[in-house]
Amino acid sequence: MSSSLLLLLSLFFPSSLSAVVTAQSSVLPSNSSTVYDILQEYNLPPSILPDTVKSFSVASNGYFVIDLYRECYVDFKYVVYYALRVSGFLGYGSVSNLEGVQIRSYLIWYGVSYIKVDLPYSDFVYIQFG
Repeated sequence: MSSSLLLLLSLFFPSSLSAVVTAQSSVLPSNSSTVYDILQEYNLPPSILPDTVKSFSVASNGYFVIDLYRECYVDFKYVVYYALRVSGFLGYGSVSNLEGVQIRSYLIWYGVSYIKVDLPYSDFVYIQFG
């Protein structure tokens, strides 16, 4: 069995998120004020993160760290778990080396390591886990 699986999820993304969070000691790609704005600059849907973001930082090389107020579970087509700290590397249309996110498939939890969206953007999100 392969050590990683590629899963295609069709997610329904909310049009707005309630949390507004300012950057702390960040190097941002522009004058964005929220992590959700930065995700959109990288052509990523803001709803790949929960609305419980407490603080975030993004380095010039795309490395990011996001702290949440609490761990949480989000039920898309599958249940997704977010730890208190989520980190990885932002790329245009993708997130790599992701840590702090897991997905449940058939009662087994897998660490999510990579997220990719179609370019141009569609409602499909590709998730690599395993």
